[in-house]
Amino acid sequence: MSPALDAGEYRVPQGHLAVVVTHLICRHPLPVTPPPAGITLQVENSIAPGTYRRLFRMVGRDWLWTSRLMLEDDALVSALLDPAVALYTVRSGESTLGMVELDLNDSGIPRIAFFGLTPEAAGRGLGRWLMAHFQALLFGGGAEAIRLDTCTLDSPHALRFYIGTGFEAERREIRIFPDPRALGLLDEDAAPYVPRL
Repeated sequence: MSPALDAGEYRVPQGHLAVVVTHLICRHPLPVTPPPAGITLQVENSIAPGTYRRLFRMVGRDWLWTSRLMLEDDALVSALLDPAVALYTVRSGESTLGMVELDLNDSGIPRIAFFGLTPEAAGRGLGRWLMAHFQALLFGGGAEAIRLDTCTLDSPHALRFYIGTGFEAERREIRIFPDPRALGLLDEDAAPYVPRL
């Protein structure tokens, strides 16, 4: 872990973004509720890199999700085929409405690595049901707690949502990374509320 920063102002390099990451932990699950009508979850045991990247962009474009887009095909396939990674898609008929990716490397305190809905699916009450489902799954599998991170590029409602679903903040950190639009990983119109510098 990097050393703590002193109070002050720090210049962010051109073509980069700076975010505040909040690390969260949940120790008690929400009550389980039935899935909304017509909504199913599909386990993705084998997904092609291109398909995964389309899904990742579809869910994370507005929030400048970057990490998986920076991986070459071999590294992405290796990450997705890791037995400790579980990927689920949220579906309504033939439409994909979101994704949840779990990191199960620490079975006692697993991590929800990615949790998101498409813009079309947001605001329909799916998020709370989805979180309750995965909390029940993980706690039912023996987890003592669940970790999850969010950052200041995420939806402005994200942190309030996570706290409202049983998570509490543990710590914060600053991350600086290349703007995915500058790298050509996302289109220039992605996240118009975040200016490119």
